[in-house]
Amino acid sequence: MMYMPEYKKTIFIRFIMSYTILCVVLIGIMGGYWYTQTNGIMEDEIVKDNQNRLNSAKNYIEQTVLEKYEDNLQNKALSIRFIQENFNLNLLLNKSWEGNLSRIASFRQDLDFYRIENEGLSNVTVYFPGKNYVVDASNFYMKTENSEEAAFILQLNGVKPKEWMFRTLADGSQVMTYVIKLPYETPGVPTMGYFFIDVGMDYLQTAAAQMLSSTADRLYIFNPSGQAVLHTGEYDEVLGGLLKETIHNRRNGEQIIEESEGKAVLSYLEPVHSAHNWTYAMYRPMNSFVLSSEQLKESLFISCGAVVLFGFLMSFFFSKQLYIPVKKLIMQVKGLQSTGPATFRGNEYAFIGSTFHLMEEKIVNLETQARKNDMKNLLIGVSLEIDCEQFIQPGYRYGAVYLQVPEEGSECLKMRYERVDRSLHSTVVPLNEKEAAIVYYIPPHEQDPERSIMADLQQVQYAAGKGSRFGAAIGSIVEIPEELADSYQMAKQAGRYHFLYGKDAIIAYSRVMKMNSVPYLFQYDHFKNALQAGNQEAVNDFINHFMGVIQDGNMQIETAELALLQLIMQLYQSVLELKLQHFLPHSNIFDELKKDTLADTVEAIRRLSMQIAEHLKYSGNHAHTDIIRTLKTYIADHLHEELSLQILSKEVSLAPAYISTLFSEGTKEAFTEYVTRLRLEKAAELLRTETRLSVAAIALQVGYRNPQYFHSKFKSRYGVTPVQYRNSRLAALDSLSLDKD
Repeated sequence: MMYMPEYKKTIFIRFIMSYTILCVVLIGIMGGYWYTQTNGIMEDEIVKDNQNRLNSAKNYIEQTVLEKYEDNLQNKALSIRFIQENFNLNLLLNKSWEGNLSRIASFRQDLDFYRIENEGLSNVTVYFPGKNYVVDASNFYMKTENSEEAAFILQLNGVKPKEWMFRTLADGSQVMTYVIKLPYETPGVPTMGYFFIDVGMDYLQTAAAQMLSSTADRLYIFNPSGQAVLHTGEYDEVLGGLLKETIHNRRNGEQIIEESEGKAVLSYLEPVHSAHNWTYAMYRPMNSFVLSSEQLKESLFISCGAVVLFGFLMSFFFSKQLYIPVKKLIMQVKGLQSTGPATFRGNEYAFIGSTFHLMEEKIVNLETQARKNDMKNLLIGVSLEIDCEQFIQPGYRYGAVYLQVPEEGSECLKMRYERVDRSLHSTVVPLNEKEAAIVYYIPPHEQDPERSIMADLQQVQYAAGKGSRFGAAIGSIVEIPEELADSYQMAKQAGRYHFLYGKDAIIAYSRVMKMNSVPYLFQYDHFKNALQAGNQEAVNDFINHFMGVIQDGNMQIETAELALLQLIMQLYQSVLELKLQHFLPHSNIFDELKKDTLADTVEAIRRLSMQIAEHLKYSGNHAHTDIIRTLKTYIADHLHEELSLQILSKEVSLAPAYISTLFSEGTKEAFTEYVTRLRLEKAAELLRTETRLSVAAIALQVGYRNPQYFHSKFKSRYGVTPVQYRNSRLAALDSLSLDKD
């Protein structure tokens, strides 16, 4: 203490006092400024956060919850055209409920299973207006008027399909309803029924509440007429009115209001952002944020005091020992040198200079990596405000290529690609270990860029050898870098065709666009009959024919996958009919049989089919399998002739009565019903494929001498006359052809 008077007279004390006063003044000014700005910053953050939450709520409700129901219902309806498990619905669309009560019960149970499988569904209903009856997941109504929802059902012809609507059920509960017409997406066929689902509003409110951060927050959804169709918590008339007023006045998407409990923010999302033209609005109190603001202010005062104290101590320390901070700085900079102390040359300033040089090199490397990330984001279409000018080559066009990388990885493929001489300038963009992309810069003089790109890729494949070949898909040629995302998406779409043409094929999107989308009408019954007859040669011939048509038919991938699915379904149905389930894999049969390529998938189907055919050929499904198979084969070959139990008895040397019993037990179908079904199915096939044959000629070919009787039988089974059936089928094929053109 005795040295304090002399100590205060030194410049050291004056320096400390001056620095302390300056520090207090500056921190006071900045602290006051930030103190006044805290509330404004908080309000801006709440507004931005509300908009993000509204977008998240909109995306979750429309693109996750509701779209899940739309996809499931449309897939269910679309599968009716191709999967025979929906035979009950196909039949009921043309028949009355009378005489079909067992099918009604089975179909109602199927609807109940569908409702259980889709969480949130309160009911699933099918209305048959032609016969005026209704089947839902719980009940069957012989007359539509008996249904509790008859008032809504009878007005379905005026309801716009494939749109969500809000309604109140007879029991007072509120639901959202989605309606489609049956048969679904079948051109030229009149509406024969309506399929609609009801989603409980309680379930939707629970789902919407999950998007809120606090129980005090409220989310409201208004339809185009301004009615609140969905809300979280209890409905508040006052709050609903405030939200409607905010939306009506269009206050830039939000409004801050004063309440007795404090401030609150009202925000909304305009209906143009919604696929259903709905307006999303949110009420959010600011209490929780006010607490955070107070904590921020308190932290600000503490920080200012700590900075003042720290500045005072640093001033004293700096004045006391000037070189100590410099020495500490040298030690910290030295820690940045990754090569160790051996690189130290010259004095401390030279050492700092060398460290800055290393940091500059690291910055260059980081900039290079950032440019690669920008290119990757540009390709996949991620909107991060990318500066596309860095990728522009004046006068050049651009093209994207999608690569399926071999086991060596995308980085190794990139190094190998860059070592090969190429005719076009390009950049390889690794996306992950299994995928990569190439961006090509097309000069103005290049007349056929697609051929040049393919030649470059083939050259790289040749240099790689057979051990590490890769598959490639070429997108469209675009004019500006911003369109590279479209070119890349087209390349990925073309990449799906590696399933048809092999993993190392090079496929151009322009070729995909020219492919045929009309399904090829395979005779799946021939495959099924040969399989059930144990005819391995016929099964093998059909699979060879199937493979040849798919590979040489220039088909679109969706058409080929559909044909493959139908073949698997025929195989699956045959196994079920023959009670040979032990041949099936335990998991999903389609996922088990589908491989990486079409060739491998068809080979898996061939192996399973040959095993089943061999089993049937040598062991049989039961004691009379060979006899029944012989009878079926004879009937199929002599449909155009007269068929009776007496004629069949001569073929197998058994009594007609015994044949009738044996046939019914083995096929679960009476002899006359079986023959009639085969004749009518054959007639339907001829009506679809042999357009030059008259109806009378087709009747003779399937064993009907009386055309009028044939007309009666055909209409009884299919609901239309042979001529109407042919015209509807031709109209459907013409529509498919026009769509492709």
